[in-house]
Amino acid sequence: MRKLSYVLLVLSLINCKNKSSVFEVKINHVSKNIIDELKHLKEEETNFSGLLYKDEKYEVWKSCSGEWGGTVYFKNLQNEIVHYAVATCPVSVNKINGKYYVSNSLAHMQGFSKILEIADPEKMETTKKIPVYHPDIITREYESESTLGTKKILDTTRVLIISSFVYNKKLYSIISGIDGTKTTISELKNNRFETVSELPEKIFYSEPIIVKKADNHLKLYFQHPQKGILEIRDNKIQLTYYEK
Repeated sequence: MRKLSYVLLVLSLINCKNKSSVFEVKINHVSKNIIDELKHLKEEETNFSGLLYKDEKYEVWKSCSGEWGGTVYFKNLQNEIVHYAVATCPVSVNKINGKYYVSNSLAHMQGFSKILEIADPEKMETTKKIPVYHPDIITREYESESTLGTKKILDTTRVLIISSFVYNKKLYSIISGIDGTKTTISELKNNRFETVSELPEKIFYSEPIIVKKADNHLKLYFQHPQKGILEIRDNKIQLTYYEK
């Protein structure tokens, strides 16, 4: 019996070792200055514009007052009615099977991250306007206190969601630990994060500039302590360090 258990253990280890990763990670070093890349970006196409997502029905905007709260806004493009709810603080919005997933993160005290599921934005509270967004402007009095129409499907501490994306109709997040030394790609599975891939080090020590090309295509520009671009397209991950 012990011999059989040993054989099964060996086979299990071999199977785990040969199991291919969901993502392909490539690391590259170039003798270029990241500033040359940044100067071609337009603010309205980055996360610093306040606009996180747009489809045929809605524009999705954000506001953030740090520990005083944050808000996600769904502006109906047909009637221009704005629906909003508590979200502290939105970093990414994705859509899977008709439902919207709002990834939130805040690096306050021990740090925390949450993901909200919104099946129908029309069931959220309404507001008259979306405040002008600027990362250095604290809007406090505008932040929503309503959770109507939202469902919290993940709530965790000591990790920060840098951004989220979709691959094969699954939601993945780029995760940076408060105390850790690595950046990971994690799948939202059974209301928790499950790590599926690890990058060699902690990349994000401050908020990156994010350009979202599509639900499955992101480019993240970072400048401290190292400089570079993390690009994700489907299951291909390219980490490029700029060394000038």
